[in-house]
Amino acid sequence: MTRREINRMKKLIIEKDKLRSNINIIKNMTQSKIIAVLKGNGYGLGMIDFAQVLHENGIDFFAVSDIGDAVKLSEYLNENNLAGKVLLLVPATCKDEALLVIKKGIIPSVGSTAAASVLNEAAAELNTEVDFHLKIDTGFGRFGFLPADIPGVCDFLKTLQNIRISGTYSHFSFSFSKKEKDVYVQFKIFKGCVDLIREKGLDPGMLHICNSCAFLRFPAMHLDAVRIGSAFLGRIPVENTYGLQKIGFLKSEIIEIKELPPNHNIGYANTYRTRRQTRIGIVPVGYLDGFGVEKSRDVFRPIDVLRYLYNDITSFNKRLYVKVGQKPAPILGRISTFNIIVDLTGIDANTGDEVILDINPMFAGSHIERNYI
Repeated sequence: MTRREINRMKKLIIEKDKLRSNINIIKNMTQSKIIAVLKGNGYGLGMIDFAQVLHENGIDFFAVSDIGDAVKLSEYLNENNLAGKVLLLVPATCKDEALLVIKKGIIPSVGSTAAASVLNEAAAELNTEVDFHLKIDTGFGRFGFLPADIPGVCDFLKTLQNIRISGTYSHFSFSFSKKEKDVYVQFKIFKGCVDLIREKGLDPGMLHICNSCAFLRFPAMHLDAVRIGSAFLGRIPVENTYGLQKIGFLKSEIIEIKELPPNHNIGYANTYRTRRQTRIGIVPVGYLDGFGVEKSRDVFRPIDVLRYLYNDITSFNKRLYVKVGQKPAPILGRISTFNIIVDLTGIDANTGDEVILDINPMFAGSHIERNYI
């Protein structure tokens, strides 16, 4: 059996009724404009298919972090005569990129004088005026103007005749923390910068700072617009008291069944040994497909690192389960790159039977077919 044939045995299933429910819950929680963030191939749901469902449900403003994605999404909207806007969350770094962004009708972000100059030069070459969103770094340390630079930035922008602000935004660094102080500090800094922009005689346009967690936890910070990504999938790093349902599961099948004797090792590092005669099934899903990968490990506080180490140690005896038919089947041994081994003892299962696995769609490999049902 070839790897291509094995890949055909895996599908990421997206239940549209659950996705629509999440969209409606989010829409009912705010009066602000919803900007759907579709980075990472639409958080793994497939950017274009996801955008289509969102558009069908009244969301027509999108944001991406890759210029190629921005072009692809803009072309999709235009080719299908769909009203909608696309915001590029990273700056155009050279004139060729700026020209492409302008020609495709994409809203660029500007967070440096260099990016502003490049965009203005490209707009002048095309004999047009371009709206952009101003990015402010309120504490993330990535893209954006620093607060102390705002007065000078405003003076500089006034000298550029071919670009104008249509929005101003920032990004929270820790909106999922139980300690709310950092969130309020960033919000206060952002509001102060907006006030400075107005004092300098410029209109900051549409204001937005909330990502999914901030949107859910801090309604007073919704401002003119909110940027929603992971909340659409119901996969959020805060307690879900909002009725959001998890979107996306992986469907595969058993490719081989065998009997193992007692005291037989399973998987790498000999972390599991059979205690009895054990009937096992091999499922062609592993780390390469995104199974067993955790987004929560993006948090890097020292206490979190210690917690992860502790969990790794204690999880040697903690079983993960998949569903074979309607029955839970424990995974035996470690997850490997391409396969997992499940315990089929006492389960009436055969080669080719369906296996259901929980997976974060963001980490599902691009080789896996997305199937909306």
